[in-house]
Amino acid sequence: MLAKTTPKEAFTHYLRKHVLTYTILSVMLILGVIFGALSAKVLPDEEKSELAQDLTAFFRGFGETMQVAAVSASQQGFYGNLKTVFIGWLLGLSVIGAPGIGVLLFLRGFTIGFTVGFLVLQMASRGVLLAFVSVLPQNLFIIPALILSFESSLTFAKIVIEDRFRSTRIPLYPQFLLSCITLVGALALLGIASIVEGFITPVFIELISRHM
Repeated sequence: MLAKTTPKEAFTHYLRKHVLTYTILSVMLILGVIFGALSAKVLPDEEKSELAQDLTAFFRGFGETMQVAAVSASQQGFYGNLKTVFIGWLLGLSVIGAPGIGVLLFLRGFTIGFTVGFLVLQMASRGVLLAFVSVLPQNLFIIPALILSFESSLTFAKIVIEDRFRSTRIPLYPQFLLSCITLVGALALLGIASIVEGFITPVFIELISRHM
């Protein structure tokens, strides 16, 4: 009689099996954040000044446009992240394009790092608070969505490559189906992120911008 596998044991087994892929993806994201923050620091003074002026103007008029822009921001955020998820997912499924997933995560991390780094450099403690409320909320859902979908397609690519070097064929359909299910889960996370980005994050930004 086969012993029953508990959810905890199943989860532990899953992590052990996929820990290397998750580690690689996380490292690419972290490297992007680091390089993005460094880029904000070495930005020429003229460009820093222009960006700072644009940022100040944005916050001054933010309250007036917040309600009108909420739906638009939510939709744009969703479709933008949707493109990234689909491109990365398809790159993994194509096998040959799998390394491109690392590039996508690096660029996402770079954007986050640059944004946070610039806000902190220009506004000090206020920048830290502003970065926290403007960048963190939606990315709590976006980053897991990216990593989960990318990991599933990378795992598919790995199985395809292993299949080429085995005498017995490996069934690809189960992993493809799992990858599709993971993609649906990622899209659900992106939906939540778009709502947060369009309707919740702007409220926090407005509260802080009133005191700037």
